[in-house]
Amino acid sequence: MGLGWLSYVSVAAILLFAASVQADEVKVAVAANFKGTLERIGEAFTAKTGHRLVISAAATGVLYTQIRHGAPFDLFLSADVATPEKLEKEGKGSDRFTYAIGQLGLWQKGGPAPDEATLRSWQGNLAIANPRTAPYGAAAMATLARLKIDPTQYRLLTGANIGQTWQFVETGNAELGFVAWANLVDAGKTGEAWAVPASFYPPIEQQGLILKQGAAVTALVAWLKGPGQVQIKAAGYALVP
Repeated sequence: MGLGWLSYVSVAAILLFAASVQADEVKVAVAANFKGTLERIGEAFTAKTGHRLVISAAATGVLYTQIRHGAPFDLFLSADVATPEKLEKEGKGSDRFTYAIGQLGLWQKGGPAPDEATLRSWQGNLAIANPRTAPYGAAAMATLARLKIDPTQYRLLTGANIGQTWQFVETGNAELGFVAWANLVDAGKTGEAWAVPASFYPPIEQQGLILKQGAAVTALVAWLKGPGQVQIKAAGYALVP
């Protein structure tokens, strides 16, 4: 994602200010698929600003419920647009922003890499995140609908979030599963997977929402929009056009 010169100046000014104030904690509620990426971003962010991240990861729908019930988070990094938009309308936060575009993968541990034909002929276990609470699960169901595949041909194993879905395939409980492409990149497993075409499902636009204003939160948001984009792209996400 190209940032103009003025954008870099703005980010640098925010980070310089953040480094000049007392180091603080930023409590971040993050969608399970982005947890590993955020941890790596947090290392660079802490080294630069001194602010430390306290990360709580779960399915987007689960985090929504926690925030609704008063969980003391400062920033919410969702795996969709609808959830932070809803929280903003409910007065729980402000200043929504898109930080990444998620990509869906179909993983068969140990290979060979599956493809559309594999998905059409498969009749065994298929791992999928809960489509009612996890955007990657909704994307997986949209893919099946796009290909006109009846999901009842599989024995579906439904994970509470995309992290649990990964575990189903990793442990062999499911021989095939829809997972986040970023998780495959992180584990070096892209050679065992099919990158599902983005045209098969609605864009997995991942948005953030500031829940509690503060210098440390402002600095983290600036980092995610600026220097952090390099790590986000490297982690297997598409960047915001």
